[in-house]
Amino acid sequence: MPQTLKAVKTPAHSCNVLTLCSRSNPAILTIAHRGFWTHKAENSLASVGAAVAASVEMIEIDTQATADGRLVVIHDETLDRTTTGTGTVSELPFDVVRAARLKAGAGGNAAAITHECVPTLEELLEEARGKVAVNIDTKFARDLPQVMETVLRLGVEDQVLVKTDIDPEASQFEVLDADWFGRIPHMPMFRVRKGRFADDLRRIEALKAPMIEVKFDDLADLLEGRKEMERQDIRLWINTLDVSHCLDYNDTRALSRPDEVWGTLAEAGVGAIQTDEVEAFTGWLKTRASITGRAWAR
Repeated sequence: MPQTLKAVKTPAHSCNVLTLCSRSNPAILTIAHRGFWTHKAENSLASVGAAVAASVEMIEIDTQATADGRLVVIHDETLDRTTTGTGTVSELPFDVVRAARLKAGAGGNAAAITHECVPTLEELLEEARGKVAVNIDTKFARDLPQVMETVLRLGVEDQVLVKTDIDPEASQFEVLDADWFGRIPHMPMFRVRKGRFADDLRRIEALKAPMIEVKFDDLADLLEGRKEMERQDIRLWINTLDVSHCLDYNDTRALSRPDEVWGTLAEAGVGAIQTDEVEAFTGWLKTRASITGRAWAR
């Protein structure tokens, strides 16, 4: 039988996922989207180092397999936006993908070209080892078994959080039968249904989720599920990325009205925020702590 993961007592800047996610941790977690891409190329090894230097608790990265089965860290289906190469990643051999150079920041035609290449998932996990927790977004379900094998082979399962979409109304959750389940922390993702959030949380209790990522259409629904999240010791992750479409709770508005965006979410029980504005968010957290003299209660 697979060994059940356990939270361990670690330093304040722990990269143990279960320790970070436990509601006994008073901090609101900062999740750096695609690494710290506003300072370095997105999904690059350098973006890991930048995130570590900024003291974020977790980075989110993307992975997919090349035509010859090598897991690389890149978001798009093609090389075009973020590298000097072209073509579909899954249709190209690893050496072709590797020959491309990453573009600075979010890439694009005007972006500067760096000396970095597209990293493998193994390289990135080694770069993050013992330094920062890693949330892995597997771009294609077909690659998930290989992703899990890589995490377990490297022995970094304590600092990795893998997410998959789930349907709270499903009669059974396929993920429960996966050989990695219970060995690697798993984060279910789903959309909050009007007036049914608490019920859906009870439906997914078998998943023993340390954290869930949701999209919502009414902030009141998040509040309605708060007691159930407390009962199950679930931390709530919300994206304030401009593309997330969680009403107007987005990074752009947060830059001018942080209390109305990040503050409102924190008061609603959100315990982790994925953002493209890492510096602004961490700065706001420090300001709030100095003003209130306390950590946010979830």
